[in-house]
Amino acid sequence: MKKTFTSILAASLIGVTLNAATATTTNPYDAEFAKMNQYFNSLIDSHLNRSALNNINYPRTDIQDSKKEIIIKFDLAGVEKKNIKLSIDDQKILTLEGEKKESKEEKSKEYVKKEIYYGSFKKMIQLPENINEDALTTQFKNGILTVTIPKKATKQPKAKVIPIK
Repeated sequence: MKKTFTSILAASLIGVTLNAATATTTNPYDAEFAKMNQYFNSLIDSHLNRSALNNINYPRTDIQDSKKEIIIKFDLAGVEKKNIKLSIDDQKILTLEGEKKESKEEKSKEYVKKEIYYGSFKKMIQLPENINEDALTTQFKNGILTVTIPKKATKQPKAKVIPIK
């Protein structure tokens, strides 16, 4: 019994000693991985904080599609009406282009954080074939540009019955 207890105790001590040895052994590459991690984090921070990447979805847009019309709303707060261009091409692509200008006074200030987007923008939306672009209407009010596009009635294909002989 004493012998069994002694061997169990010895095995436990060896196990604890081995665990302690492996816990204190460090990976020689840990310092290099830490440097790489720091480098990649700094790259991500420096590139993703640029205003062009932060505003890739500018302007924010709501699109409603009903049976009779499509209503598109663009959030253009701070953009002057004269700096907005709206067009539609033969492939039914609606294009909104514009520029949100920053006053010279604002550029010289020191910022702690800057999230408001200034600069040129362009947004393209593919519209369905059944729209009536000639009846398109727009309204620009309180920084929201609303574009309403009525839909045309679509012709339902007629099936011709062919007699089988």
